[in-house]
Amino acid sequence: SASEHYEPWIQWFCGLKGHEMFCEVEKSYIEDGFNLYGLRACVSNFSDCLDLILDRIGPDDSDDSHLTQNACTLYGLIHARYIITAHGLDAMYNKYAAKEFGTCPLIQCAGQPVLPVGLKDEMGADTVKIFCPKCQCIYHPPPMRTRSNQHGASAVGASAAGVDGASFGTTFPHLFLMTFSNLVPDPLPADSVYVPRVFGFRVHQSARQRNSTTTTASPTQMVTGRRGNEEPARENAENDRDHRERVQEEHSIGGLKKRAVRTEDTERKRKIDESKGGDGNSHENNGVSESSSKKRKSRQEVV
Repeated sequence: SASEHYEPWIQWFCGLKGHEMFCEVEKSYIEDGFNLYGLRACVSNFSDCLDLILDRIGPDDSDDSHLTQNACTLYGLIHARYIITAHGLDAMYNKYAAKEFGTCPLIQCAGQPVLPVGLKDEMGADTVKIFCPKCQCIYHPPPMRTRSNQHGASAVGASAAGVDGASFGTTFPHLFLMTFSNLVPDPLPADSVYVPRVFGFRVHQSARQRNSTTTTASPTQMVTGRRGNEEPARENAENDRDHRERVQEEHSIGGLKKRAVRTEDTERKRKIDESKGGDGNSHENNGVSESSSKKRKSRQEVV
């Protein structure tokens, strides 16, 4: 029959343009129900999708594009679990060695092979990214074109242009490098950072900051900006005037207090001086009276 000439569904799926990052999951892994625990609630028509993936039903029996789309989603979730097993890591090792995941777009990394990574573990959150072990950065993968095939290509073509990141998960690249530690490259040297220059002179950081703060605006926007800034400017001027008045008032009050204190100190010193001066005069008067009495006594004795 014509259905005998169809290639296996997994082989067809991984052969689509844009699906080069996928590896072929072993059927024995998919047939083990323990490995699929919790996935039944993630896709509709779970049993039919599983039969389609395992070639239990042919493409002629699955003309429903919605079923094919759900089967692709289910395979992506199974794939994310498979690639962190021993067999899955070995399969991805061969693809990494062949640079099938691509290379780092950063010039300083000099063609360092990259690994696929997802930013989320939930389907529909984000597309797959590539992680560079050398510069420790993630990038968008280069765009891939899709091709037509007999397995409902019209439904799969849209998803092949942007593979879901949950098909690889957030764990895979880091577990891969921990498992194959010999593949971990040396980090970028500090002097490999690109330095912008103008006529041979390094561009100072302040120039970039100044350029980032200045934006071009139309005359209408500039006029609107001035009118919008009139009220804040008026409020700031009023606040400054109130502040100056308070400072002057505080200074005047402080000056009055200081003058009062100086007056009190002067009065206190004057009283002290007067008290001291009174005691000295009394002593002098006593001395004069004593000397006059002595003179009178001597006169009387002479007489």
